[in-house]
Amino acid sequence: MALVRTKALVIREQPFQDHDKILTLFTETEGKQKAIAKGARRRKGSLGVATQLFAYGNFVYYPGKNFANINEVTLIEAFYALRGDVMKMALGSYLLELLDVFFDFYQGDPELLKAATHILYYLSENMAASDEALAVGFQLKLTRRQGLGPVLTRCVRSGEREALTAFSIADGGVVTEAYRRAGDQALSADLRRALERLMGESIRDICHGDWDAAVVRQALKLGQAYIAAQVGRRIKSYDFYRQLADGMDPARGKH
Repeated sequence: MALVRTKALVIREQPFQDHDKILTLFTETEGKQKAIAKGARRRKGSLGVATQLFAYGNFVYYPGKNFANINEVTLIEAFYALRGDVMKMALGSYLLELLDVFFDFYQGDPELLKAATHILYYLSENMAASDEALAVGFQLKLTRRQGLGPVLTRCVRSGEREALTAFSIADGGVVTEAYRRAGDQALSADLRRALERLMGESIRDICHGDWDAAVVRQALKLGQAYIAAQVGRRIKSYDFYRQLADGMDPARGKH
């Protein structure tokens, strides 16, 4: 088979045998791929740094029946700084797990790869006004591009656009007070406006936007509850991030 050359982000890694790694790659042109990086765990191996979690690079590999066989990687960005901040690393890991959960092998989305790498860059360079706002933006853009995006501008039960005071996880969107049911989550006007902004704005604009930390945190929790319902499972990296965030000093609400 012919060599494949594509940009890719390492979204999962695991040791294999004595010196190798099995990677899950989210590629620009070939979708999600499972690949083996031979010798990547050797101390002086040429593939070591370029095959770590979060690594983004130009990958060259041979397609295979069970695994792609990585031949060469030219590292573009390793996002090293994420490893120095456990909160940022946990939030970045959450984004990677979302890509892994939502996409089957050989399926992908170049726009979401671009969004993910931009967010990882903003996180690692400490550029964002709100790290959590970036995560919510990714939640919303991911679900929308998968055809699962929540309805935020009209009641999912009546079609009305006024008095939208709750959110239905089951029905996938906002509801009016008159159509609110048991189990729907309360939705303040500030939270609804924030969700609309985060759905519509670019990742760059979200990065540099002005955000209320408490409202964004509510949005992140709501977004994850919605995602968990859509995929039918918990996202372990989010649970870890939530434990860290809930144990932090509120003054560090930037995260």
